[in-house]
Amino acid sequence: MRSTDITIRDVAISYEDYTYRTPIKFGGMTLDKVTLLNVTMTVEGATGRRAVGFGSMPLGNIWAWPSRQLSYDQTLAGMKYIAERLIGPFRMSGLYGHPIDIIEELEPRYYLPGEDYARLARLSEPVPKLAALVVASAFDAALHDAYGKLHGRNCYQTYTREFLHNDLSHYLGEEFTGEWLEQYIEPVPKAVMPLYHLVGALDPLTPAEVRQPVGDGLPEHLGEWIERDGLTHLKIKLNGDDLGWDVERVLSVNAVAEEVQKRQGVERWYYSLDFNERCQTVDYLL
Repeated sequence: MRSTDITIRDVAISYEDYTYRTPIKFGGMTLDKVTLLNVTMTVEGATGRRAVGFGSMPLGNIWAWPSRQLSYDQTLAGMKYIAERLIGPFRMSGLYGHPIDIIEELEPRYYLPGEDYARLARLSEPVPKLAALVVASAFDAALHDAYGKLHGRNCYQTYTREFLHNDLSHYLGEEFTGEWLEQYIEPVPKAVMPLYHLVGALDPLTPAEVRQPVGDGLPEHLGEWIERDGLTHLKIKLNGDDLGWDVERVLSVNAVAEEVQKRQGVERWYYSLDFNERCQTVDYLL
């Protein structure tokens, strides 16, 4: 045990519900709301000093648990069930160590609540592991945040040999012997990073596509967003199972971007295509 190691003393969760300004469509599903899972976690160091960390994650059941048989409310209830059942394993683990090693020990327990829920609710399908991992990510974030606060550092500055017990070979195999996580992390945060603007499948791209203006003073279509915010990075939500539509959507977004960027004198911009894990083959993606 190192003097920098911690153990978990308490865990609490809460939820926040939000309604989107406009509906968003991705992966063939339309959504107008989101529920956030918030986790607060208290840890204790070797000297008895404590710190409280915070982690938050959208319970993205529409993509973490994409189901054609279960309703939105059913899958959301399942992810909430997992969250509530993970409190005990974290709070009562009794483990000491670095957050990465504590999580490595706890991860196999993430999936048991989902198995219980599927049985108790008599579901027609199993709970995806991704749904459990999404829920657990808020606990993971809270643990790392608490660890950083206990040591008075950004948690990313605690992924060094000063704090870690093992090099990467312990987690990833012998080919990583002698390599440490800090080698893959920037030592200083970047002062500026590009912001990706998400383009949902229902988002109007042009004035002609605006059927029901929101009227709240914010842009109503993509062209206005690009012009107002100086956007150079667009994340385009696609279906993943309708190649013709996906290709046409990208071309349509590009047409709007080209027109606005040319008018603003911008010569380079970027796209990220998001299929929400629905592509069945690599060929579709390519």
